[in-house]
Amino acid sequence: MSSSPVVVVGAGWSGAVVAHALSEAGLRVEVLESEPFVGGHSRVETINGVVYEPHGPHIFHTSNAHVAAFIDRLGLCRRPFAFRPLTEIDLGDGDRRLLSWPIQLDEIRELPDWRRIETELDALPPEPQGDDLESYVVSMMGRRLYELFIEGYTRKQWGREPSTLSSSFAPKRIELRRDGYTRLFRDQFECFPPNGPNRAIESLLSRSAVTCGAEVTVDKLIGVDAAAIVVTAACDDFIGAPGALEWRGVQLRSRYVPVGDDQTLTESYVINRPSMSVPYTRTVETKHATGQRIGGTVVSEEYPGADARHYPVDTVDHHDARMNARLQEEISLALAPVPTFYCGRLATYAYINQDEAIARAFDCAKEVLAVLSGVAA
Repeated sequence: MSSSPVVVVGAGWSGAVVAHALSEAGLRVEVLESEPFVGGHSRVETINGVVYEPHGPHIFHTSNAHVAAFIDRLGLCRRPFAFRPLTEIDLGDGDRRLLSWPIQLDEIRELPDWRRIETELDALPPEPQGDDLESYVVSMMGRRLYELFIEGYTRKQWGREPSTLSSSFAPKRIELRRDGYTRLFRDQFECFPPNGPNRAIESLLSRSAVTCGAEVTVDKLIGVDAAAIVVTAACDDFIGAPGALEWRGVQLRSRYVPVGDDQTLTESYVINRPSMSVPYTRTVETKHATGQRIGGTVVSEEYPGADARHYPVDTVDHHDARMNARLQEEISLALAPVPTFYCGRLATYAYINQDEAIARAFDCAKEVLAVLSGVAA
């Protein structure tokens, strides 16, 4: 293989796992991160010693035994945590109720709108259907439950009418449950490391040369001495084409509250707020998940619409997914003859979980090794 380093752009989960796998295989790896620290969106911070998540909740969950074993070796999955979020629905006239999320059929039977809801449920098709999110969800749970639990949250979160969004991500994110299962995820493994993933990600990068605060663009890497380049950053940002892709960012406004060592302020780690009368989409109180025994807690309100690349916006026509593929082609052409690879939520414009990002990073590292072996041969 080439003696030149592999350059990895981005030091979140994807970049760190790729760098680790390539380093383990004996390659030199240089990691370039635009932020002043590593960890990406999964990184945690502290206020007065209380762990909180500045980019929103990141429970680790998976049914991938290989990924779970990898995380366990990093010391992250030794304390199980069952994630049971809540949703506050607004029934009008000041009647607001905290109910389970996903929606539990046994709970909604107690709502004053139950007769209408029951009629709509009886008229549903055998399976949800529809290319757009609104049609799909209404065919899953009826119009009234959609209005109470989904419509306002979706409009706030995505800044779009639900009818313009693709239904592709709905099967993994939205359910009407009839089996009484109260945890959000059905994966075999679920946990939240008490101190977050920061140290684990840092350890994955320990064999690589890491530069933080680096201005990383295509232009900066043209002609660089590299055996390969792995991009985990957003392609529109990397190629210098802001606005080429539609993203939805969030801003968390976090406040420290003095409470007892075992106390929390809200009823659950995450509480969804779908009502349009509430400007934020949810509250996050990470102390529920960490189990920290510490005086004080941090409650974060998540406001959508920030100028940040957190979530790809998948529309019915999937226009930006195709645009991202074209941007990848342009980047690869600009960096040729150095082979270029893409992985992670940002670079692939994909709404994926942490375990999926890790699994795809393993696959990406294998592709890099295979190509470099072929080049050397």
